[in-house]
Amino acid sequence: MQIRKRFALTAAAAAVGTGLAFAPMASAATSASSASQAAAASCAYPYVCFYKGSTKTGQFKDVTSGWQSLGSSKGATKMVNTRNDDVVYTHFTNGETWCTKPGYETTFNSWVVDKIRISSASTC
Repeated sequence: MQIRKRFALTAAAAAVGTGLAFAPMASAATSASSASQAAAASCAYPYVCFYKGSTKTGQFKDVTSGWQSLGSSKGATKMVNTRNDDVVYTHFTNGETWCTKPGYETTFNSWVVDKIRISSASTC
């Protein structure tokens, strides 16, 4: 019985770990690396900025009820949300979406971001 429990726990941990490997990763801008801090510094309030590496590719500030296409920011590797009270939803080419809290930064791993929607909601 003990072996069966150990196998079930190992399989569950592997499944969770695999799923997280493909999801965007969110991290607080306040505890980010120096490269991330430089990106956040180049993104003024009240903008949401997109970056490919360390190059800013676009910024958005309008709250919308629908999706906005990213244009040259499609495929960005990182997004910084400098807004104080608004969440940001990002849409990916695989159909998935991700919500970033106010004041946070999101790093996109293998997913390709293609749309944005800034919401006046303060929580995801």
